[in-house]
Amino acid sequence: PITSFILPALGIKVPGRLSFFSSFYMGISDGITQGYYKPTAEQLYSSTFYGTRFAPRAENSWFWLGKLTYAISPTMKLAYSYNQSISINQNSQSLQSNLEYVEPSPGYQYEFQNNLGEANVFTHNNTYNSITWTHTLNSSTFYTLKLNKFFSNLRADANGKYWFDYTEPKDIVTFPIEYYNLDTDTIGVIPGDGFWDVGNPYTWRDHYIDEFSIKGDVTSFFDEKNKFKAGFNMIFQEMQVIDIYKPWIGELGLNNDIYKVHPAKGSFYAQDNINFSGMILNFGLRLDYWFPGKYVDDAIDDPDVVTIPDEIRKQYKEDTFKWFNGQRFKARLSPRLGISHPITDNQVLFFSYGHFSKWPNPKYIYAKLSPTNAQSSFQTFGNPNLDAETTVAYELGIKNQFSTDDVLTVTAYYKDIFDYVRTRTAKITSARFATQSFTTYANLDYAKSRGVEFEYKKRIGNWFNGMASVSYAIVTGKSSSAEQGVLILRGDLDESIKEQYMSWDRPFTFNSSFNFYIAKGEPLFGFAPGILDDINIYCRLFYQSGKRYTEYIFTNNYDTDGRPEYAYDRENVLEQVGDNWFWIDMNIEKYFQVAGLNFSVFAEINNLLDTENSAIINPVTGKAYEKGDPTPSSWNDPNYPDLQAPLNPYPYNPARYLTRRNIKFGISLKF
Repeated sequence: PITSFILPALGIKVPGRLSFFSSFYMGISDGITQGYYKPTAEQLYSSTFYGTRFAPRAENSWFWLGKLTYAISPTMKLAYSYNQSISINQNSQSLQSNLEYVEPSPGYQYEFQNNLGEANVFTHNNTYNSITWTHTLNSSTFYTLKLNKFFSNLRADANGKYWFDYTEPKDIVTFPIEYYNLDTDTIGVIPGDGFWDVGNPYTWRDHYIDEFSIKGDVTSFFDEKNKFKAGFNMIFQEMQVIDIYKPWIGELGLNNDIYKVHPAKGSFYAQDNINFSGMILNFGLRLDYWFPGKYVDDAIDDPDVVTIPDEIRKQYKEDTFKWFNGQRFKARLSPRLGISHPITDNQVLFFSYGHFSKWPNPKYIYAKLSPTNAQSSFQTFGNPNLDAETTVAYELGIKNQFSTDDVLTVTAYYKDIFDYVRTRTAKITSARFATQSFTTYANLDYAKSRGVEFEYKKRIGNWFNGMASVSYAIVTGKSSSAEQGVLILRGDLDESIKEQYMSWDRPFTFNSSFNFYIAKGEPLFGFAPGILDDINIYCRLFYQSGKRYTEYIFTNNYDTDGRPEYAYDRENVLEQVGDNWFWIDMNIEKYFQVAGLNFSVFAEINNLLDTENSAIINPVTGKAYEKGDPTPSSWNDPNYPDLQAPLNPYPYNPARYLTRRNIKFGISLKF
């Protein structure tokens, strides 16, 4: 429209073609109550994005995108895009992204539900700028060059407060008062309800990443059966973390971690795709590199940083390479191979093998490397010599095409994850820390994932297409998270000498989706043309095994108040599978035109059958808690309430179930 209408109207002529695309999304709500009492704060305040202006409700999401494309000639194209997303809410899942494979727990701040105005507010601000240049050199070769600028900031604070304004949360006895021993002469008062009435959360945090990257690749067709592609991606980062725990203690809390680092990472790769006699061979090699940054190099060379053992310093020098500017880096080569070969005209056998690297979470590297900025009652220090976590993946499958509209694919896979990070003890000789215990991170663990998947795709004319897949997989290893070593040191867990199920293991998964389209002019059952036509109906069914958990078993003992005792089954960690998940989602959309404009009205229904899917597992029953269920002794059971402070709330967290049924209606316009 720019070069076809706007510029000619202004008397401006430019070569080529200029086009523009934009998009805007706004979503604000009070969240989903799921049929339970779930209050919201009176007003959220974002300390990093215009205060209350973009936070009118409890859940606030904003997104805008703009893209300008200039096709200079048929062989040259330049594009610029910008997008920004803003999220302002009280969902603590924003701070759980470092759990790697582990599914984050529900983000509702249950203990603050009577005082949400003082609970943490999370502001997530992402901006992305990109310039892309595409140039076709000849009929067989073209290249692409991208310059990207990415910035992401997360602030977690008590509705706009700085850490020095935090106060300790307290549970105060308020009306209605709950009594006990009503049948005796000595009546007692239960000291609170477990909800914080005053004060703020335990964490104040601000972190950001400012990233500039250059990415380029070249693709060349040597002939019609041989395609070669090579490229690179160089990323330069600035990261800053300020994390303060119990901010009301001292100047910077009981525990804090503050650092600013400048790592760099990237990759170089080459791959070749060869097709001969029906067989397709795809092979390549990828080099990943990573500079931890000057912050780590200086800590390694500084003998005053006593939290780095001499053994680690020596290994770091041996395991890294020195760049021209003196900074040190690590690198890893990863081979990739893929083969597909026809067995018959309607059957194809395929196989793939590859190594995939993932550099460690920054927390595991930089945490508390500067003791002047960090303190803790139970120290866990970063390890600057961590290696990349590596996954070696194998896949073997067969694809059967019964007709042009029916395809069945059977796939078996095996993944070996090694150099998995976990905590371990560190021996540090220092008069300053002689009486303290230290833990650090190390590449000590591993995990294995193996499974099989069946997928069937079906198409009927232009009015129906669908798919169904079912998979069975098992994931085992030594530990489910990097922090498990700390729990073992504290005595909360036993050290296992054998493999155990991982917490993210979900054995069975079934997923099916169907799409029906009623063509324009062909109404359903021939009734109501113009009304019951030009309609799209989408339906998705999902089933998955429940969460892994460790069962609490009855000890045949009772407390003095008659409460049965249930104990943690240390010999069968994560052996049980919780309540299974199942839901059906549906979307119905009707298209029509008014004054040459394309409109649609739609209805989106999530969890159509309103099934209750357990998100917080009661380890006695294997499902979400309901009144009357037995509970572990560590839970505050409404049938046997705790009588001594501090208390936990009764286990009626409204987030103990996934999203219940909700329906959304809307209208869209395309022009």
